[in-house]
Amino acid sequence: MPMPDSQSNDGLSVIIKHRWKMVLALIIFLVTAMFFYVILPLLDGLIMGVVLAYVARPLKHAIDRYSRKASPYIATSIIVVPIFLIIGLGIIEMFNDILWAVRNQDFVVSYILDIVEKANLPDFIHDRITDIILNFASYLLPIIKQLPFADIAKASAMFLINTMLAVLLCFYLLADGGRLVDKILDIIPGEVEEFSRNFMGHFDAILSAIFIGNIYSAIAVGILSLIVFWAFGFKNALALSALMLLAAIIPLVTGWLIITPLTIQRYFEMGPTNALFFFAVAVLVIILPPELLIRPYIIHTKSDLHPMLIILAFLGGGLVGGIAGFFIAPILLGAIVAAYRAGSSIRKIELSKPNE
Repeated sequence: MPMPDSQSNDGLSVIIKHRWKMVLALIIFLVTAMFFYVILPLLDGLIMGVVLAYVARPLKHAIDRYSRKASPYIATSIIVVPIFLIIGLGIIEMFNDILWAVRNQDFVVSYILDIVEKANLPDFIHDRITDIILNFASYLLPIIKQLPFADIAKASAMFLINTMLAVLLCFYLLADGGRLVDKILDIIPGEVEEFSRNFMGHFDAILSAIFIGNIYSAIAVGILSLIVFWAFGFKNALALSALMLLAAIIPLVTGWLIITPLTIQRYFEMGPTNALFFFAVAVLVIILPPELLIRPYIIHTKSDLHPMLIILAFLGGGLVGGIAGFFIAPILLGAIVAAYRAGSSIRKIELSKPNE
């Protein structure tokens, strides 16, 4: 009777037996890594496309009742146009303001110093602020003047490419995203199929609540701030509204860092009464409705996530990964929470089954 080969099941034998599968897996991994490396400059557009698709999906579902074919086009337009219109025009206005400040450096510096003089600050604070302003004018503004046109053009081109990519991806996810998810679930092994479906359900609900709540609130803040700034006669209302829209994406932060300096500016220019009136209108019209009505209703009732977790995700992601990281971090947070909730659901189902 032949003796069993004791080496047939050791690690080296298994590696030799499946060597071609391992080589194929390595090749697939390397090709995938190269693909992601190649599309890395487009990461901002890809992430923004996913976010916009989540934001536009409720509108798409509402329009489906009237025209399923036209709904992706209409929903994409309704969401994309106001966002990029405010941000795009705001960026153009900010760029023009920067150019004007660079060309009129002496006037800008004297204007700021005049405001500092009117503040009647203590001497040591006054001297320190004056030094900071003069150093800024002496070093930073000349550097801005010498920025290479080629780098600015390249950055502008990448911004336009990522913007177009975000719009296209948003449209195709709205039009065909459901079938894409079904295809992904079809290739999942049967042993983890139930967990995967639970995970996808929780993950989708969490991301939908986070992105819809924040983006809808930000759109509301951008539109309301444009109206308020225009009514109070701000010359750069579009730029300020774009900054307010971007700031409002972060929960509980909104535009305090923008409203407060504007209030101080109006205090020195028009007096305390006008500044206090502007501050009250800005808080009551711009800040409180989105923070107390839109964002809490959507996020807290739909995802049941603590606001502090969302704040940390947005802030930490933005500091680490820029624009893409700003939205990737909430996605990772949603994945962690969804995995925990999916696992809990599976365990509850298993515990509820009668013992055989």
